Amino acid sequence: MENTSTKKEWKWPLGIFLFYMTFVVGTLTFVFYTFTQKTDLVIEEYYEATLTYQDHIDKAKRANSLAEPVQFSLQGQQAKIVFPDFMQADGLNGKIQLYRPSGSSMDELLPIVTDENGVQYLSFADRTPGLWRVKVDWAFDGLDYYTEHDFFIR
Repeated sequence: MENTSTKKEWKWPLGIFLFYMTFVVGTLTFVFYTFTQKTDLVIEEYYEATLTYQDHIDKAKRANSLAEPVQFSLQGQQAKIVFPDFMQADGLNGKIQLYRPSGSSMDELLPIVTDENGVQYLSFADRTPGLWRVKVDWAFDGLDYYTEHDFFIR
């Protein structure tokens, strides 16, 4: 009879110990997992960019108020950006950012280089399929403009 009571006596401390160890191991596994995940910021200088965000809003409003907006189209693996007719002079300069929301390592910054018709072509043939956001930031006649367009590449 004594043998069974000592067996029952040791079950609950062992259960508490196993529960506690499972909790500790689970917590440590979760902490390790969260610290090994890569977190990409939308932009590296996030706090500095918030100080100039009103300028960004003004540039976007200016671009949206153009009588002839910038046109985007996708033909196969090539994107076409057409600037307004009045901006097809030599005074157009700026940059195009190819932004990949799912991975900052694939982002690319390109200068605006248009042909005589004010058209810039971008090739997506060697890029990873998926969502790409094309951000166009340019200046013409002393005024700054900004617009963006999403392309889904297959």
